[in-house]
Amino acid sequence: MEQKNENKGLVSRRGLFKSAAGVTGGLALASFANVLGAREAFANHDKMDDVATIANLAATAETLAATSYYYTIMNNPLGFNANAISYLKLAMSSELYHLQVLQSLGGASLANEFYVPATFLSNRNTNVATFIAAETAFTGAYLAATRRFAELGNPRLAATTAQHAATEAEHLALTRLIGGFVPNPNALPAPIYYNVSDAVPTLAPFLQGGEGFIGPVPFPGVEAIQRLAGTEAVRVPVFLNVF
Repeated sequence: MEQKNENKGLVSRRGLFKSAAGVTGGLALASFANVLGAREAFANHDKMDDVATIANLAATAETLAATSYYYTIMNNPLGFNANAISYLKLAMSSELYHLQVLQSLGGASLANEFYVPATFLSNRNTNVATFIAAETAFTGAYLAATRRFAELGNPRLAATTAQHAATEAEHLALTRLIGGFVPNPNALPAPIYYNVSDAVPTLAPFLQGGEGFIGPVPFPGVEAIQRLAGTEAVRVPVFLNVF
């Protein structure tokens, strides 16, 4: 059993999408890509994201993450133990902080309500698998943002997105632990995206629904998240504001 769980940590881009498709009923490239002008990015690495695309996509992902954590914690529908709930609250608080950092840099979420897999709040395996796929995607997207900001000659901003990637990788490990898997089988986070916009197919069904999804559910708002979290995650300053 241990070996089986460990093998599930070996991540590739194809494996991530295959795993996520199993949870959600299929991920497809949607017209959402046209909103970002990012369709060509999936096949052409010469098509580079601009700063606004990166900031808006990241803000959308963080809003989705905070919303997903909120409803997982609220009334504890899946019966997680106290330690798991404590972690989930800190993760939710962290995602809210990430969102606020992105907003301070001009980022804006492209959605304030989201769709989720039909059994996301009734089946623990679905919930954990969804978070594993999402946190893997978030980590990979922030790594892609780090690459792009370095390419643009902004090392301080690159270091800031590297901070975000590090936290998402921690969330991935702890989510795996909650799910009964080996938390950190991979020596490095998976490099699954070259551009942040490559993550659009992963986000699309959460934004517009589809087979196997229900909703939408609204972003609960900053005050509701803070009330539910209770104790905030430590708001470590971003690299950009220190150096």
